[in-house]
Amino acid sequence: MATTEIFGKEYQIIEGFVTAPSGESIKVFSPRSTVHGRRVNMAQMLEIVRDYFQAGKSGSAISKILEKDSDTIGKYKKIIEAFGALDESAIVKEREEQAEFRNEETAEMLTRPEIKAWFETLIENGKNRGVTKTFAACLNRVSKILKISPVTLCQHELSDGNKTSREQLLAINKLMFVVKEQVNSESSFYAVRMAVRSWLQYSGVTLPRGNLCPSNLHGKIISTHGAAANIRATPQEIEQVRKMISDTKSKLPYPNRRDDTLMYFEFGIETGARHMTIITALTGKYDATDKTIEVIERKLFHIGKDTQTRRIFCPELIALIEAKIKAGGKCIIGSPNEYMPFSEMGKRSSDDLHQTKEQAKNAKEIGDNLKAVYQQVGGNLGKDYFARKPFHSLRHIAAQVWLDKSDYDYGFVAMLLDWKTIDELKTSYGGISPERFARKYNKYIQGA
Repeated sequence: MATTEIFGKEYQIIEGFVTAPSGESIKVFSPRSTVHGRRVNMAQMLEIVRDYFQAGKSGSAISKILEKDSDTIGKYKKIIEAFGALDESAIVKEREEQAEFRNEETAEMLTRPEIKAWFETLIENGKNRGVTKTFAACLNRVSKILKISPVTLCQHELSDGNKTSREQLLAINKLMFVVKEQVNSESSFYAVRMAVRSWLQYSGVTLPRGNLCPSNLHGKIISTHGAAANIRATPQEIEQVRKMISDTKSKLPYPNRRDDTLMYFEFGIETGARHMTIITALTGKYDATDKTIEVIERKLFHIGKDTQTRRIFCPELIALIEAKIKAGGKCIIGSPNEYMPFSEMGKRSSDDLHQTKEQAKNAKEIGDNLKAVYQQVGGNLGKDYFARKPFHSLRHIAAQVWLDKSDYDYGFVAMLLDWKTIDELKTSYGGISPERFARKYNKYIQGA
C-alpha cells in the first residue's frame, strides 16, 4: 500500500486520500508551480507554508512570496492545522512582538508636533481612538518604506503658492506607487492610502474627487468589497452547528467554553451583533416581558447610534438567556472579567475598553470552537471565510436568515438588525441565493 511522509510521520494513501490526526480526509496533491525555482511535493509545500506562518507572516504575505492566491494559502493552512503542525501560540507571540516594535516606532513619530496635532485633531473631531492609532501606524509604515518624513511626503516645495499643483500630486502619487509595491495586499494598501489621504488633507494638500484623483491616492473602496455578500448557512447547517456544540460528546478544541460558544452562536445569528457587542452584552439589559435586549454597537458611537435594542425571537436563545439570569449570571457570555473587564462592559466607546491579552485569548478560544464546528459541518460552513472570520461570519448568517424569512425585504432587515444603509446590507451581506432567485423569478413570470 502506498504511503507518504507528512511532517515527519508516515501516512497510508487510500484511494488518493490520507487521514490526518484530526480525522479529516485530505486529498494528496502535487503542487503545479515551483517554489523559488524548484519543484516541491505536497509535504515540502506544506512545510514551507507552515514555516512562513510560524515566522509570523500573514496569509496575504505568504501568497505574495510564493506567488499563489490567498485562497490556496488558506487551504494549505487548513491542511497544516489538520495535521496539528501549526503552533498558533508561536504565531501570536511573533506577531505581538512585531506589533510592539511598530507601536514603539509610531509612538516616537507621534512626538513630532505636526503629527501629534493631526492625531489629536482626528480624535477631537470624533474619530475612534483605535482607528486613529491605526492611521498613525500606517503613516509611520509609509515613512519607513520611503525613508522620508510625513512632512516630506506632502511635497510642499512643488505646490503653486498656497495651492496644490498637479506636479505636486503626481510626485506624491509616484511615492505611493513605491509603497504599493511593498504592501502585501489590496486591503492593506487601502488602509495605508486612507491614512495618507487624511494626513495630506490635514497638511493642506487638496485631493481631487473621482477619476481626477491619481490612482494611488484615490478613496475608492477595494475591489473585494461585497465579495462576501453570499456567505450564508442553510437551516439544516445551523441546526447541525447547534446540535454539535450542545452535544457534550462532540469534540471541541476548548470544551470548557462549550456553553459560551453555544450562547455566542445563538446570539450572533439571532441579532447580527458585532463581536465586541456580544462579548459585552449584559443580562441586566434583557427585558423578559418584551423579549428584547439593549446592546452597545460601539462602531456607531461617532454618530450617536451605539445604544440599540434587539428583539429576540429564537426560543433556544430565550431559554439560554433566561437560564443564565436564573443562575445569577451577569454577562450574556461567560462571567465578569472573563472576556472583558466587567466595569467597562457598559462603556459606549471602544476607546474605553481595555481587554487584557488573557481575556482576548479566552475570546479567541470561542472562535476556535466555532471554526472547528464549521469545518466538521462542512457545506456552506466549510468555506474559507468561516475559518478566517468565525465571529463576523455570524453577522452574515443573521442577515441571510432574516432576508430569507422576509422574502428579501431589505428595508425591514436593515431596520431589524440595524444597518444604517440598505445599500451596505445589499452589497456586503444580501446576495440572493440561486434557489431563491429562481423561485422569485418563476413567481413573477407566473403572475405576469
